[in-house]
Amino acid sequence: MLLLRIKLLLVFFAALLFADLKIFATKAVDANDTLQLQNPVIFYNGSIIQAKKGLITKDRKIILKDNVVITYKNRSAISADSLIAYSSRNITMKDIFFYNKDMDGWIVAKTSKAKNNKISFKRLYFSTCCIEDPDWFLKASRASFDKTDKSLELYHLMLVINDVPVFYLPYFYINFDKTRRSGLLRPYVGYSENEGLLYSQPIYFVTSVNTDLEITPTFRTLRGKGVYTTFRFVDSPNSKGIFKFGYFKDNDSYFKNNNLANQLHFGYSFLYNRTSILHKNDALYLDLKYANDVDYFYLDAYNYKFNDIYLSDKLITSTLNYILPYNDVLYGLYTKYFIDTTQLSNDATWQILPEVNIHKFLNKTGGVLNSFDFNIYNYYRVAGSNYLFTDISMPVSYNFNLFNKYLYVTLTETLNAGYGFYYQESSRRSYYTTLSTRIKFYNSLTKTEANCTHIISPSLTVNLRNYKKIEIYSDLINVSELKNYVTFNLYQYLEYKKFLLTHTLNQTYYLSTEKFSELENILNLSYGSYSIDETNKYSYDLQDVTYNNIKFSYNNSVFNFYLYHVYQKDTSKSVTVGSAYSINKYKKLYGEYSFDLIDKYTKYWLVGIKKSKKCWHYDLNFKQSRIPVLEENGITYKKDNILNISFELVPIGGLNQTFVFKGNK
Repeated sequence: MLLLRIKLLLVFFAALLFADLKIFATKAVDANDTLQLQNPVIFYNGSIIQAKKGLITKDRKIILKDNVVITYKNRSAISADSLIAYSSRNITMKDIFFYNKDMDGWIVAKTSKAKNNKISFKRLYFSTCCIEDPDWFLKASRASFDKTDKSLELYHLMLVINDVPVFYLPYFYINFDKTRRSGLLRPYVGYSENEGLLYSQPIYFVTSVNTDLEITPTFRTLRGKGVYTTFRFVDSPNSKGIFKFGYFKDNDSYFKNNNLANQLHFGYSFLYNRTSILHKNDALYLDLKYANDVDYFYLDAYNYKFNDIYLSDKLITSTLNYILPYNDVLYGLYTKYFIDTTQLSNDATWQILPEVNIHKFLNKTGGVLNSFDFNIYNYYRVAGSNYLFTDISMPVSYNFNLFNKYLYVTLTETLNAGYGFYYQESSRRSYYTTLSTRIKFYNSLTKTEANCTHIISPSLTVNLRNYKKIEIYSDLINVSELKNYVTFNLYQYLEYKKFLLTHTLNQTYYLSTEKFSELENILNLSYGSYSIDETNKYSYDLQDVTYNNIKFSYNNSVFNFYLYHVYQKDTSKSVTVGSAYSINKYKKLYGEYSFDLIDKYTKYWLVGIKKSKKCWHYDLNFKQSRIPVLEENGITYKKDNILNISFELVPIGGLNQTFVFKGNK
């Protein structure tokens, strides 16, 4: 159908309403100062507007009806039953569907009004799920979408999940812009019977283009309160840093009842990375930490899961590392500073200030491979003597083959030496020198036939101690015992259609003691959805298995099952079974159960459900663990009941919380 350019009166009317407006139609009829249009197409300010019918009235209105479709710069799309444009700044629509790429979601509304860069809606539904039977949506009385700020404001809204109203809010604001903005971040909530309800509310400030600040007040109702502050910065294209400090004060009752060493926990950390400082390939890594006790890290506002791993290590370590690669040599400067939180004073704690390392990368000259490492350690402490230690390691290797490449040989001669002394006791000097020879015989054989590949790689390594002289007067020097031994290693790979096997065998025989090491056997076998993985260690001295970990598993797109047994002689023996079932491609049920075979008790059990879709996902699980406690009357158990909740509506947000309920013994 031939498109006709509407001119004269049509352009005159349009120019009064809009600038840079172009209108096309298949037919135009002038009736009583009103232009009636068929199949009008309007181009205006990056938008394309189409409809089946249109009018341009004498009072300067543009009216479009029947299948009105608007697209804007490939960012937005609107379909409506009707559109009335009073001017370029005043456009109303009825029964509309609105999609915007920035929010990656849709709005269905009874009426809407576009004014400048804002579109307001009344009686609307919003969601990022599929429009047909969405899993969740927000039902609101009115809303406003700002195209410039890429934000959506909703009033008097109800969250509906699976057609069930969940909760009501008088107002909610969603920002789809990925640029940084000052405001409140997602809060963190948790619960522990020992420490009460945890609530942390991060407050975020954009302080400049390259910096931001986060202040997070945190409360534990039965323990106390505090605040943690994080300052982030980027000071060059090749560097970034994070400075964090804070404090937490325990309530008097908690402090006294738990007999703590400190009622106030405070500290700081500074993390900084930078490359291309003095050379295009050099790098600086700085990680400084200070705290009066490790509870400072445990009480961090983001530790809403009450993860007590921070309390297990009483040593706080700060590091400063600088490396400079130059040609085939790497120069390194490293420092370590330790704070032992179990000590009232760290004056006697050894510090490494600094360590210097020179590493020459592996180099091949005339068939000879060589490299070396040279280190200088300066051990320092305020109280007591200080210590200087140097060591060197220099391996030299030569590769050749025999019997027309059926056997490869690597001959390696290694020199290790060290020297150290206390500054204040220079008369007592420690030193060691060792020289060893290692000969490795190896090959890799491959055979391939139809649908079958077999690779076998055996190797035999002989290590001989040629020279050793050791005289040590300091526990700072740890010289590994140099032994004469022979090690046999075998690796196999076999693939036939759906069948796959990998196998590794390691065995060492010590010539000086005439004893075998533990025989290590690693087997991985799979056929289709079935698999078996086993690691086994056998001691010839004990004539018994010292370690075994075997796992049977089945996995397909719907069902997953695994059963594994872990055994460590005289230490532990347990069996764990787990399974997961996919209800559909989005939802999964899972569980796990573990039993201690030595003390005959349930270690833990876990059940959960998770769902993952483009517009939302959640993971809900409950875990009960039993921890053995040794008392005067024998072993008893205490229970930990842990509820983990992870829930997110995209892009609205969600929660990720843990609730810990301490059970009775």
